[in-house]
Amino acid sequence: MPSATLGRQSLLLTASTWGGTALSMLVSILVARILGPAAIGSIGFNTGLVGLLMAMLLPGFSQAHLKRLAEGRDPGRCLGTMVTVQLALHGALVAALAAAWTVQGPFRSAEPPLVFLFMLAAQIATNFADIFLKVFIAREWTVPYSAILMVARAARLLSVVLVLLWAPSITLVAATFSVEGVLSALGAALVLAIRYGISVRAPTRESFREYWTFARPFLVTTPLALFQDSIDRVLVGRWAGLAAAGYYQIARALWEGLSSVIAAPGIFFLTRLSSLYARRSEAGDREAREFFFGGLDKLLFLTIPIALGFWAFADPAIGLVYGNAFRPAAVPLRILVLAAVAANIVNPYTLVVYALDQPARFVPVNLLRVVAYLAVLFALVPAEPLFAGHAGLLPGATGAAVARLFLILFPAWLYFRWTRDLAGIPFYARACVYLGGFAIMVASFHLLMALAGPLTRLGPWAPIPAAGGALALYVAYLFVAHPGTPDNLRYTLALLSPRGFVQFFRAGLRGA
Repeated sequence: MPSATLGRQSLLLTASTWGGTALSMLVSILVARILGPAAIGSIGFNTGLVGLLMAMLLPGFSQAHLKRLAEGRDPGRCLGTMVTVQLALHGALVAALAAAWTVQGPFRSAEPPLVFLFMLAAQIATNFADIFLKVFIAREWTVPYSAILMVARAARLLSVVLVLLWAPSITLVAATFSVEGVLSALGAALVLAIRYGISVRAPTRESFREYWTFARPFLVTTPLALFQDSIDRVLVGRWAGLAAAGYYQIARALWEGLSSVIAAPGIFFLTRLSSLYARRSEAGDREAREFFFGGLDKLLFLTIPIALGFWAFADPAIGLVYGNAFRPAAVPLRILVLAAVAANIVNPYTLVVYALDQPARFVPVNLLRVVAYLAVLFALVPAEPLFAGHAGLLPGATGAAVARLFLILFPAWLYFRWTRDLAGIPFYARACVYLGGFAIMVASFHLLMALAGPLTRLGPWAPIPAAGGALALYVAYLFVAHPGTPDNLRYTLALLSPRGFVQFFRAGLRGA
């Protein structure tokens, strides 16, 4: 991002997100090594079920919470409002599940019920932790935020290791998933109260009204988004089996690590654009446009080489880390890498629409997207005929990955048109330069691998020379095709300066 401070905050949040992803990957590795693909598939399947429940539980209140905190509302009042909302929603959920379970409802599966219940408890704990953690994000207290998460995640990892060493069981592993959420909630609440003097205050009718006013457009869009995020895991498990679900779970976990690069800067992207659009003017729109294009260019400059790394090492890394039984996950992972590259171009445009207070535009679009997504999943994923002799064109994890790429691209052209009409922000032409560079890297990588011959016997290290050559060609291409490349290189070196980052982290711990 254009600001060094903003860039370091984004980098720290990205590191925190990647820490969570790395933890999930490490847990997956340990479970896969000890309990096998079916156990990973069980975690993925029940994660999908819980995600579907969350789609009905959180209709935009989390976004409203961050928005009101960022606007400078009383944080104690915001905490009290959100805690009350969450208690009401989760209470309704527990009552509905109890009734459904009594009559053999739709959420009973062939899996042990306790696995589902423990995964649900973990998600509830995470939701309550997020109430307190969002105060740190809104106030840009990223250093204590990251410290709290690191401690909680280390505790969760330790609990998983202890279970797998002393009593390996998928049920007990699922029980450990709540550790992170509980410790994060307690740690965040204590730090807010002791260090910043912020504690929960009783909500008011006005605070509820403010939350409801902002959350109302999300009553449709948020459940649909969460449904889309979870239904693929469930359908792969149902239509292609738990082993295929295990491959897809691993591919998605690695893809989420790559995709998370945009998550942290996206938060500050949204808040900065919202500030610039608070009072519309020609000068303000021009500044917002320059900020958007500058930030998007730097984002693509940083993420495209990372995408090559995921592409190049997909097969050997999965085999080395998870075992040869999981190598089929490499193909869906590479397809999901394409989805991540596409998302890093498309998603920033959706943030502009949110910053302009136009979330209602997504309601009809998301309704159309979910229908189209289900149709593509049905066309691709089933391993055996379901209806009228139909079986999937790309059964299992590969078909689900292609469907995810489709979901990112459909209908991206609308977002580009909206931002052009609303804010004078058209499609960024230089995004095509980066897409061309990625295509060059992938093609040259595979060509160099084909020419490597004996080097392929190096096992998991074999892609290094080919990936290095592809990256060098990409950098040379950028210097020719993109005049801003020298500035982007200087910015990246300054952003990654260990001395500058250490100073930033120490300042955050001191509260400066």
